Amino acid sequence: MKSLNPPLVLFFGLALAVALVLALFPFFPRQLQVGAGDIASQDIRSPRDRSFESALLTEQAREAAADVVPDALVFDANVRSDQLATLGANTALVTQVRESDVLDDATKRARLLSVMSRAGADTALALSAERWERVALETEQVLDVALSQSIAPDGAQAAQDELFQQISLDLSADEADLAVDIVRRLIVPTLVLDQDATEAAREVARLNVEPVRQSIAKGQRIVEAGQQIDATTIEVLEQVGLLTPRVQWENLAAVVVMAVLVAGIVALYVSLYRIEALDSLGRLLMLTAIIAGPVLVAKLYFSVVLPDDNSRFLAYFLPLAAAPMLVAALLETRLAIVIGLLQATLMMFAVVSLPDLSLVETIQPVDAGRVLLVYGLSSVVGVFAVHRAERLNQYVVGGVLVGAAAFAVLFALWLIDPERGAFDTVWMTAAALVSGLGSGLLTAGGFIAVGLLGVTTRVQLMELSQLNAPLLRRLQDDAPGTFHHSIIVANLAERAADQVGADALLVRVGCYYHDVGKVVQPGFYIENQMGGDNPHDDMEPQASARVISQHVRAGMELARRYGLPPRVQDFIPEHHGTRLIAYFYRVASQRDANVDQSLFRYPGPKPQSRETAIVMLADSTEAMVRASDDRSTERIDVLVEEVIAERLAEGELEECDLTLRNIRTIAASFKQTLRGVYHPRIAYPEATERERRALIGRFRPGRRAPQRPPEAPAPSRGRPST
Repeated sequence: MKSLNPPLVLFFGLALAVALVLALFPFFPRQLQVGAGDIASQDIRSPRDRSFESALLTEQAREAAADVVPDALVFDANVRSDQLATLGANTALVTQVRESDVLDDATKRARLLSVMSRAGADTALALSAERWERVALETEQVLDVALSQSIAPDGAQAAQDELFQQISLDLSADEADLAVDIVRRLIVPTLVLDQDATEAAREVARLNVEPVRQSIAKGQRIVEAGQQIDATTIEVLEQVGLLTPRVQWENLAAVVVMAVLVAGIVALYVSLYRIEALDSLGRLLMLTAIIAGPVLVAKLYFSVVLPDDNSRFLAYFLPLAAAPMLVAALLETRLAIVIGLLQATLMMFAVVSLPDLSLVETIQPVDAGRVLLVYGLSSVVGVFAVHRAERLNQYVVGGVLVGAAAFAVLFALWLIDPERGAFDTVWMTAAALVSGLGSGLLTAGGFIAVGLLGVTTRVQLMELSQLNAPLLRRLQDDAPGTFHHSIIVANLAERAADQVGADALLVRVGCYYHDVGKVVQPGFYIENQMGGDNPHDDMEPQASARVISQHVRAGMELARRYGLPPRVQDFIPEHHGTRLIAYFYRVASQRDANVDQSLFRYPGPKPQSRETAIVMLADSTEAMVRASDDRSTERIDVLVEEVIAERLAEGELEECDLTLRNIRTIAASFKQTLRGVYHPRIAYPEATERERRALIGRFRPGRRAPQRPPEAPAPSRGRPST
């Protein structure tokens, strides 16, 4: 097996280190959270000398200056005309009511109450028409004079009180009272607010206020322990740097050390334990995002919800186990466990490196330990739950197990907490449910994103393993012999792969498609000739070899056309490797002993993984046993050993990571499976005359009984077939 390109691994390590530095960079959305009304837990002193313009005090002084500026008023001539029009409508109503012949006195009085008092209504109804006209004329004159003057918003009452002085002496006392009663209601301010002028005057007042300066000496006490913090105190804390986000070199250096350490561990693992799916820069960058992304989310989230003074366990609502679960489902279980534990360690580091909140609240050491245990152990459980999951419901089950593990850890730590409360279990349950189910759902949904990068998922493999898949259906229809051979090889190789820890599902799917190129010219392959003519009889050996090897190129073309994942495509060329097309090479050698071997070799490459190597061995073994006339147990064992020894001698297995122990396990598995496939059968005696008559009697007159194929044994009512 070839190792990853060292420069590629180095670049991956550097990229991961940079990503982790950015994720853990000592900047937090919430630095020191101090609000007005908080009580200081200790004396707070200034760490430096500071003189500054107090924006808060300056603004207060400017607002105070603006508040004493009076409103700017302007005379509104429309008020007079509007009110005179209203007066005309009111006097017209009175005249109409007075002259009505259909209304009684009570109804007339009720109608007039909308424009005058009850006493005024009695007076208006009692007046003669001439005197009423005189009163109406007087009201118009008085209102006109009153509204021609400037009446401030608070001066309407004074203008109403002066109405009696403006009434003509020609009116009697009752008539004067009636006129004032009618006009009083219509006296309103004629001066209105000039908003623009007022704001301009107040702005001038604000600008005339000098900025207020404050000076704080180093060591000067800003607030005492137990004192309530107000807005001016918060401003001083910000100015002296206690609330301002600052990156200290010690914190940044700690982040760099942790990031480089973790990135180095992951890069070293990837280099030593090569993973087939991580064979390109894009996929390594995908792994970088899977590792660094949750760390960034956790750091930002923890800075907001910690410390957990109210025991709401909000820090454990994040579905962070999704990242290692996704790695386990896509890549490798061991790598997923390493990543899960390293991520939990980095999350604990993020909690430890949160800024000092001790002015008003404190992060307890238990918070950091709880984060490590909850997210570390729940990730390990989730990894084991979805290891090689083949159905979506397994991710839901995995999410449930993650939640159960998180709750178990929280509950265990809760039991040793002296300040625990019974209601805490409700929050712990909610956190476990959200974290667990969220992790399961995110893991299942992650397949959509990673599929865009060409990573083969188990869901894809399950779909491709369905025998009604389009390309497999074509193989069944066009090359049934090859299809049957592929099924037998799949059964043979899958069991062996499972026993050596290889990806059994990938092996099964790879076997289904390894010879799919034969659908292009199925008649050139012996398993599809069905006893008919062999076209190779009339061809030169070199031409026959060229035709046989063509199924590899045709298979790759079909695989690309049908969108098979890259890891499945690898089985098509690698199951033959660079082996000789032995039959036609030997025929050609009988004619010319110096014939060029390169003309009779498959294009390769040699198997690059355990999975493709197992399929190579299974394919050759099945073909060898099927071609043998002797399929006894002893002969099967010999053929299996010969095939494996031949592949080792040819060097076809030297680029994969199969060990000798693996090869012995594979050989034993092949032998056991082939013995079951080619087990001996009992030859049944011919059916008796009585059995034949009984069989014919089951059919209605005139209907022919089905004929038994010559090779099939006669039906028997005795013991079953073995």
